[in-house]
Amino acid sequence: MVIQSTSGTGSVSVTAANRLVGFGGFFTRNVINPYTFCHFSVRNSVAGKPTGGKVSGGRKVVSGEGISVGSLVQSDEVLRKRVFKNVKRSGRKNISGDRNEDFSNCKPINVSSLTQNGDPMGRKDLGKCVVKWLSLGMKAMASDFGEAELQGEFSEVRQRMGPGLTFVIQAQPYLSAIPMPSGLEAVCLKACTHYPTLFDHFQRELRDVLRELQAKSLVEDWQKTQSWKLLKELAKSAQHKAIARKASAPKTVHGVLGMELDKVKAIQVKIDDFTERMANLLRVERDSELEFTQQELNAAPTADSSDPNKPIEFLVSHGQAEQELCDTICNLFAVNTYTGLGGMHLVLFKVEGNHRLPPTTLSPGDMVCVRTCDSRGAAGAISGMQGFVNNLGEDGCSITVALESRHGDPTFSKLFGKSVRIDRIHGLADAVTYERNCEALMMLQKKGLHKNNPSIAVVATLFGDKDDVTWLENNNFTDWSEAKSSETKYIQNFDSAQKRAISLGLNQKRPVLIVQGPPGTGKTGMLKELIALAVQQGERVLVTAPTNAAVDNMVEKLSDAGINIVRFGNPSRISPAVVSKSLVEIVNKKLANFRSELERKRSDLRKDLRQCLKDDSLAAGIRQLLKQTGKSFKKKEKETVKEILGNAQVVLTTNTGAADPIIRRLDAFDLVVIDEAGQAIEPSCWIPILKGKRCILAGDQCQLAPVILSRKALEGGLGVSLLERATGIHDGLLATKLTTQYRMNDAISSWASKEMYGGLLKSSENVSSHLLVDSPFVQPTWITQCPLLLLDTRKPYGSLSPGCEENLDLAGTGSFYNEGEADIVVQHVLSLIYAGTCFHFSNKKLANVFWLSIFLFIYNMLKLIFRKN
Repeated sequence: MVIQSTSGTGSVSVTAANRLVGFGGFFTRNVINPYTFCHFSVRNSVAGKPTGGKVSGGRKVVSGEGISVGSLVQSDEVLRKRVFKNVKRSGRKNISGDRNEDFSNCKPINVSSLTQNGDPMGRKDLGKCVVKWLSLGMKAMASDFGEAELQGEFSEVRQRMGPGLTFVIQAQPYLSAIPMPSGLEAVCLKACTHYPTLFDHFQRELRDVLRELQAKSLVEDWQKTQSWKLLKELAKSAQHKAIARKASAPKTVHGVLGMELDKVKAIQVKIDDFTERMANLLRVERDSELEFTQQELNAAPTADSSDPNKPIEFLVSHGQAEQELCDTICNLFAVNTYTGLGGMHLVLFKVEGNHRLPPTTLSPGDMVCVRTCDSRGAAGAISGMQGFVNNLGEDGCSITVALESRHGDPTFSKLFGKSVRIDRIHGLADAVTYERNCEALMMLQKKGLHKNNPSIAVVATLFGDKDDVTWLENNNFTDWSEAKSSETKYIQNFDSAQKRAISLGLNQKRPVLIVQGPPGTGKTGMLKELIALAVQQGERVLVTAPTNAAVDNMVEKLSDAGINIVRFGNPSRISPAVVSKSLVEIVNKKLANFRSELERKRSDLRKDLRQCLKDDSLAAGIRQLLKQTGKSFKKKEKETVKEILGNAQVVLTTNTGAADPIIRRLDAFDLVVIDEAGQAIEPSCWIPILKGKRCILAGDQCQLAPVILSRKALEGGLGVSLLERATGIHDGLLATKLTTQYRMNDAISSWASKEMYGGLLKSSENVSSHLLVDSPFVQPTWITQCPLLLLDTRKPYGSLSPGCEENLDLAGTGSFYNEGEADIVVQHVLSLIYAGTCFHFSNKKLANVFWLSIFLFIYNMLKLIFRKN
């Protein structure tokens, strides 16, 4: 059904489909009658001056005052009254497009004071503003349940819904569609991940929605509806009881792998203690992240109040003076949108007129906050939504952002027709990552020693003692030796330590292998060979890493290995160099012909629909066919995704990406490989490990450690990676080390070997004595003949030399900078350039990286100098 007003004072667009048409206005999800489900969007309407209306596609055509909707059952006047009554009930102040909720007089709340346990948090804990925000989001979700119930599409809702993390993830888009009360964003972000609180609010809202449907005679008994039955099923599930109630300790699994009951109980006690301790530390770290996010949102640049007419042309890093590069762009307008694979909605924003985007530090994959702003770029009192930068337009005037949206209702609908600003917020708290880490701990505790857990040998090894490991080996459950020679005969061009690591990794009875790879020891090349050989012996492999960059690096290495690989993840965070291996690209390529044929059919149906609008029955049939084509494409897409991932020999994603429902529905993998495991907190490593029969952790605990904001969480052990913990247990049985480096002069590696690797790191003969002066075009100077130079900027009694004091970065990143030490580095870099070191790059890509690094370094140093002066 489409309504378009004919008055010149404004226009009204109404569609019976589950989609908004036109630019933002008031929006209602209420059911008008059993046959009509309407969304309203008003453009340029004048309050108090009703416009004329015209209805097409219904049984009647009515024009006159007010908004009239054609009905197959009830009169237009009754429906009109119900529409405005529902709009009034939904809290809209007027019909001019103002959707801002009244969050005035909100009292500040300390995030760290909130205690998350099995009890729901109420008004006393969260305050009335946050409770109202939760209620609005859950009401929208409950309305979708009721709508699906009446349309006969509740089976899709049932498939998506589940207790615990599944429920929380399904609720997030509904909550993100409701603007958060200003100053309470951190509290909202914490509350929206607390399952008992969300479930409690949703239960009340769903009850009210179903009672309202019963009052309208749309359902016979609200307690017998599928929606309410599903809610009761969730409440009775074991997972719900374990989270939302103070449940007793989980029952010990009996007879695991034939072990004695006392040994099983001892391992379970260790698992329980570990998961409880890690869950508490995650909550502490989450509170620190939320506090930091709140500070960033509060510190985001605003307009200069002293000059209200001055536009913000370049919004800048927080707390700094105006500069050329900025991490905020304002005065953007949403002009187009389309849905990507996985439900991500890509929104194209453009600068008004023919203006170009300002120079910006934003790049694809950056996490951003999208919110409305005034004409000067100042953010309003309402926070917006978080998303990822998908790409920057080649025309220099546009930017595409990937936003999450709820099923059937774009959360970004309120952005259309309004001025928008995009802020990059460093360390923006990610609710999904936190929930997935918590769920991994819960699954480890409940199913770690379950007989159906494919990774039971891994769990028993990492939480058992030396006697348990010996028992597993004596009973032929594990084997800690190298693989048979027949399986390793193809290993060539590797040193002895690398060959040993590959051979140990190919032993299918070895549950855990830790590979420590110091810098330059060929860890990535070794992993590539190991994965390729594992595929050759018939294993399906899941490869993960803590960062998208590390995953993309492994994808690039495996691209020429001759095996079927699929990169799974958010398309906006995948490197363009490997995007051809991403699931989205592969699916689009496979469905190209199907999509074009479907679009042709839909185009023909639309033409037929325009020609038969006067025939209600025929028009209704065509609309039904259009709806079926959409469902047909979704079904085909799901089948294609399942086929591609099912046939993939290697699936690559981030640690938290392995918790995606699409990955979880796959069969267990034979091998899980976690690269850069030293940079990941242990709970995140258990996400992929529980999906496989055995695991290999590669990395170096002597290099970058996990990033932890909270000192309390760091001291509690959250910063200790699984790789570091596993290296030190069972007398080093689980670990092997790569000992030959192929990157640096022996003077450099010897210092690193002595200081961090116990003197075990050796240098290859090919690089042990090479110097910069040996390269073409490099002049012989003291700096090109010195392989290692250590400078101490401290004075004799521990104080720093003048100008070498550390200062806190004003950009709000929490980092420190040292201008004096940076000046010294600049002088050495310039000396190297003058000596000709920039000319000896045989690799063009490496040369480009070098020059870009030099440029950015000098640029940032000049920026510091100017700021100081």
